[in-house]
Amino acid sequence: MPQRLFLSVLGAVAIVGAAGLALHPSGGMRQERTWSPLLEGAEIDPGTLCILERACQNCHSERTRWPWYSHVPPASWLVQRDVKQARGHLNLSRWQDYGADERQALLSAIGAATRSGVMPPSRYTALHPGSKLSGAEREQIYHWTRSERARIADPSRSAPRSQHMGVKPEERTAAMGG
Repeated sequence: MPQRLFLSVLGAVAIVGAAGLALHPSGGMRQERTWSPLLEGAEIDPGTLCILERACQNCHSERTRWPWYSHVPPASWLVQRDVKQARGHLNLSRWQDYGADERQALLSAIGAATRSGVMPPSRYTALHPGSKLSGAEREQIYHWTRSERARIADPSRSAPRSQHMGVKPEERTAAMGG
């Protein structure tokens, strides 16, 4: 009789586990992947863009690279919830959809959050050490947000075309000296 109970419990656990692999409370976020440019319409130098791609795009864009543990419940539920919330606050893949006032507010928030060390969060950098920002990188992002806010406020301050978003990945790598 104890063996039958054990097998029943084991079977129930297997069914619940299989259902957990198939069901995600946050829905089908993985289908939203896009390769549209980050910060389309913004003027950003290739070096700063590389920093944002490395440290921010996994949560704040539709270019998320889902790690292995994001496929295993309950970690998958937590990761997808965090990404959904992050995109809700700021989605770099949808930058062109924000109005000028929204961009101003987002740039202010980006500058403050990176400069103060709030972003990227330590629970994320613990699992993704390459996303950790140095003090110089935090200042670089902060200064970019200030100059972009000034440009939006006064569009006549636009930079030369080479500073616009149309920079190819290989050009960004070359600009970074790599």
